[in-house]
Amino acid sequence: MKKIISPAIAQVAGKLMLASAISLGITGTANANQLQSQVLSFEETQLPSFVQNNHSELTQLRAIHGDQSLLWHWQQGETLTIDHSFERLTDAEATRAYGRGATQVLSFWLYNPVAVDDTMTVVLSDKDGRESTDLKIRMNFTGWRAVGVSLNADFTPAVTDNLAKLTFHAPAALTDGAAPLFIDRVMVSVDDKRYQWSDHQVTTRYDIPEIDFGLPDTLPVPTQTELDDADTIQSQLIEQYSGRSGSFDSLEKRFKSFNIQKDAQGVITGRHIVSGYQKTIYQPDHLLPADKAEFDEYAEISDYTDLMLDLAKAYHYPSFQGDRQQVATMYRLMTEHLLDQGYAEGSSLVTTHHWGYGARWWYISALMMADELKQHDLLKPTYDALVWFSREFKESFDMVLSSKSSNLDYFNTLSNQHLALLLLNPDDSERVALLHKFSVFFSGALSQTPPGYHDGFRPDGTAWRHRGHYPGYAFHAFKRAALVAYVLKRSSFALEIQALDSLKSVMVAGWRYSNPYVPLALSGRHPFGKLGVMHYQSGLKYLAKAYPTLDQELASIFLQVSNTPQAQSQSIFGQKVTPAKLPQGSWSFNGGGFVVHRHGERMAVLKGYNKDVWSSEIYYKDNRYGRYQSHGSVHVMPYGDPDQFGYQQEGWDWNRNPGATTIHLDYDQLESPNMHSLMVRSEEGISGATTLNEKFSLFTFKHKAPSNLHRFEPTFEAEKHVLAVEDMLFLAGNGIRNADGHHQTETTLFQLAMGEQSKGIWINGVRHQSEDFTATLGSGDWIIDDNGVGYYLKDVDTVYVRRGPQQSRHDKTKQVTSGDFSTAWIDHGRAPQDAHYEYVMVMETNPSDMAAFAAEMKRYPYFVTRKTDEHGMYIRNRTNNLFGYSSTGYADFKYGPLRSMSTTAQALIQMAGETAYLSVASPELMLHETEPTPTVSIDVVVKGLWETEGADYFYQGENTVITVESFFGESVNLTLRKLY
Repeated sequence: MKKIISPAIAQVAGKLMLASAISLGITGTANANQLQSQVLSFEETQLPSFVQNNHSELTQLRAIHGDQSLLWHWQQGETLTIDHSFERLTDAEATRAYGRGATQVLSFWLYNPVAVDDTMTVVLSDKDGRESTDLKIRMNFTGWRAVGVSLNADFTPAVTDNLAKLTFHAPAALTDGAAPLFIDRVMVSVDDKRYQWSDHQVTTRYDIPEIDFGLPDTLPVPTQTELDDADTIQSQLIEQYSGRSGSFDSLEKRFKSFNIQKDAQGVITGRHIVSGYQKTIYQPDHLLPADKAEFDEYAEISDYTDLMLDLAKAYHYPSFQGDRQQVATMYRLMTEHLLDQGYAEGSSLVTTHHWGYGARWWYISALMMADELKQHDLLKPTYDALVWFSREFKESFDMVLSSKSSNLDYFNTLSNQHLALLLLNPDDSERVALLHKFSVFFSGALSQTPPGYHDGFRPDGTAWRHRGHYPGYAFHAFKRAALVAYVLKRSSFALEIQALDSLKSVMVAGWRYSNPYVPLALSGRHPFGKLGVMHYQSGLKYLAKAYPTLDQELASIFLQVSNTPQAQSQSIFGQKVTPAKLPQGSWSFNGGGFVVHRHGERMAVLKGYNKDVWSSEIYYKDNRYGRYQSHGSVHVMPYGDPDQFGYQQEGWDWNRNPGATTIHLDYDQLESPNMHSLMVRSEEGISGATTLNEKFSLFTFKHKAPSNLHRFEPTFEAEKHVLAVEDMLFLAGNGIRNADGHHQTETTLFQLAMGEQSKGIWINGVRHQSEDFTATLGSGDWIIDDNGVGYYLKDVDTVYVRRGPQQSRHDKTKQVTSGDFSTAWIDHGRAPQDAHYEYVMVMETNPSDMAAFAAEMKRYPYFVTRKTDEHGMYIRNRTNNLFGYSSTGYADFKYGPLRSMSTTAQALIQMAGETAYLSVASPELMLHETEPTPTVSIDVVVKGLWETEGADYFYQGENTVITVESFFGESVNLTLRKLY
């Protein structure tokens, strides 16, 4: 029970404010007031007049909301009525107010000291009882339970629009002297329509099936080896989570913050425990002050289970031996309170959506404290509760491989917990059988390529969550999945090698597209979020050790990422390992619509989007202005902290994402038109790449704006091609057009915050370090930005350069921010028609080298382009005898060694005398929601007669027709040998 935070009169005043608002009709006229929850608490000094019953009273013995609840000394055949008018909303009104699918919900809390094997009926009616609906509640439970039902969707017909009475009918099975019922926090409010789940007490429209491990009735007797291996796995898992967790005083202080008390009669009380998504039903931002004060006293389950884990760590840590019994007592009381709060088998608590994020450490701590729990008869209720609440991830916990089994949230928040749960099973035969099933399932979940947009790993190295490649989820999933592989290693339950290889593939890919931080283009809804490969560096170590013999590549990458010298490798890996060098080369990731090209310590990232790959993830309060995140952006990232190289949010112009072609809007127009998520995919556009022998990449982004999305200019089109060669990126844009006559269309060269690290810029050999500088450039000029990246302007419209202060808005708070920036952009004007550009980026240069390069480009251009027709584009790099071809349909080519491509594709071919090296990929993934991803056949016609291995081919006159099969956008690389 919490401390009193406000006098009872404040609560009464809050209720009067709500009653006044309802009587005036205010809540029906404004979204903000429609979201104001109508809360009936029981904080008054005497029984409220709206409670109609002669055997009820207010009590401070137990409570959820505030210090008091309503205690009903119920008797067989008796009723208790709450006589109060609630303002009703349709689901359409609730949705408009909330901004996404919502419903109006009735919810309340019940505490049953003794289970009753019967049903209580609650009648929802108008004032006169003429329009009524029954709600059945099974009372076969002890402890707190939350009831939450949609007034519109969980009843047929919907509950009356004139809801004015809630009449509770006592169960017929009550006996004389039955323990009383506690009722608290009766509320009508707006909730997300997805969050009213059935449980053992109430049936709603959402039946969340329980977990079924599917074990046969008769199980084999486990061998001693299997039992020993299971014990070893348990010890290793506990060891991985063991360690010091602060002082005893700090642990005790945190424990006391939850106000957990247990009296002589065994009554346990404490702060109310909620998970993140259980807060939505309150609409906290719109609560009346008195209700908000009570709500703010709730404790988060994530904080609660964090302490449970820390207590479990302390229990096993040698320096806590003198306090071990007190630690165990605190843990036991936390377990009892959590179960008493309704975190028990059969209880949905209305919803436990995103369960793993808040409750993950309950599983691990329970495994670590299993002996103590067993000693106090808490192991079985804990195990049963954890099995029950894991049902949100039934597709994984059932351990039957399906398209939904590779959930990255499961890998991150519950895979280790799943293993811990199985280890908690007290039956030897079941535990061993479950571990075998887990091994097979987890191997499959890591190895499979899920169909459509489902979570999981893809063969190109991308890792999907939220229907697209998402490092923000993937990196944490890598770490936890690798730990599973490690603790199962060399046991009867070891994962399959194919599973280890699949996990290795995506982890190595993550290393390649981080430097060491993930670039802005891949940051999802958290730009400037500082996600980096170091977030899963321990996973690299775990996975390296998970193989039958040490994986040298992963071990060496771990040493590089963790900055660990070779001298320490012996103690870590049992052998000497040389730290890896930073990756060098080029890689295309069509599963994410991007290319990574690395040279020295620098990494270039080219990013687009298409029909299958979203542009950016925008939430109402995250990444609000991230529309241009994937508009053909091109960033060259030095190795190190992005803050030190000009990437800061304060003052960042969201319209000027480097490399992107954009319409420059004010922030109100740039902000997402949706109140919740927006993940734009192209209706017609193409974006993708091919990579030749991990050396060269050709990237194409053909943009067409959404045709019917508010604040988006539907006529906006642009095409971009980038050829990445050695330390150079050649960028060619064409077909830039739109009908927006009010705003400038721009292609940004660079945007960098000026800080202590800023070197100033160079323009045509002259250095400019002033914080207040402007210039105008054109074709033939060159510039070096503050990070030493060079830009040769081969063929451009007017280029503006500016150094100075600029204002922006924060992507989450909308607060005005400011900073000093160095920026350059190509101005295509307003409503351009077929604007174009060509320029070369040199990833790291200096003034003398850049001047020489510019002179050479004027004399003998390294890059030549030809737009062949509406479907085809040709680029040549003379210095490497390299030819790039891009088609957005069938395309004929007049230039170079390729004559045609049969469909949308990217191709690179390098000529080397009697040998040619060919790379072909489909930028179209051809995803279908439920069907397996198909292979795309591409016919490439090469001039001359050639032979090759790895693809079918035939001769057509003096040409060779090669059929390439591209799966999930992967590049197919072939070596061609000329026939004599």
